Amino acid sequence: MIKDKKEDKKKDPKEEIIVPDSVAENPFVNMYNAIKRAILTVREDEENPSSLPLFKSIMIDTGQFERIIRDRNMEFEIAFPAIFVHFTNVRYLVQQQRIGEGRATMRVRFILNTLNNQDTDRECDPYIVFQRLNIAIQDAKDREPALNERCNLMYFDMPTTCNMLQAYWIDYEVWFRESSAWKYRNWVKRYLVVPPFTNHDDAPEHNENNHSNHKSPTYKEISGFVPSVEDDDGDEGEEGNNSTDTPTDNQTN
Repeated sequence: MIKDKKEDKKKDPKEEIIVPDSVAENPFVNMYNAIKRAILTVREDEENPSSLPLFKSIMIDTGQFERIIRDRNMEFEIAFPAIFVHFTNVRYLVQQQRIGEGRATMRVRFILNTLNNQDTDRECDPYIVFQRLNIAIQDAKDREPALNERCNLMYFDMPTTCNMLQAYWIDYEVWFRESSAWKYRNWVKRYLVVPPFTNHDDAPEHNENNHSNHKSPTYKEISGFVPSVEDDDGDEGEEGNNSTDTPTDNQTN
């Protein structure tokens, strides 16, 4: 039996093999950046959104406040009021179906530098600032995906002793999820049109090759009304009409 010889297709050594790269996101970085953007919306003047942010420094808590209140100040480049964010009690779930998920306590420590904090006009400032911060963080849930899992107020405390600087902290219970994705190297960006909904005239800045608009398909060709369920009212109506025929008179012999 004669068989055709199969030609082996050899790969071109010059042909580039595109291999996707794994890209992972850090949930703590995402949550910190989300909280930072939310805190920056708290302004010095509540009635003026264009005023300066209330807090001049927003950092990860690495013990700055403890070094400041020492006999010898080791921190010199921190502007107040300031906020330090600390993730504590981080724990991961061990269920098989929840690998990569975890829970943590996010402590937002805000430090005020009000020297006349015992005056009747200023002694309640910490409660007002706490409320403004919590409202800003809760409102950020609508636009910050990192806070969508859970970011619920859990605890608020204030110091009983202070030395010019008053440190307060707010604890939030946060849920996080580690995620990863794949992206291709050397990818090329392309702009597509879907006529008749979008055409080249809709984005002339991206029409580098001067393409003309597509005349087909039209709206009438691709859109219309089609009943999803057959209408049985007509049959029922006919049966109803038959049932209402004029009855014949009974004649008695």
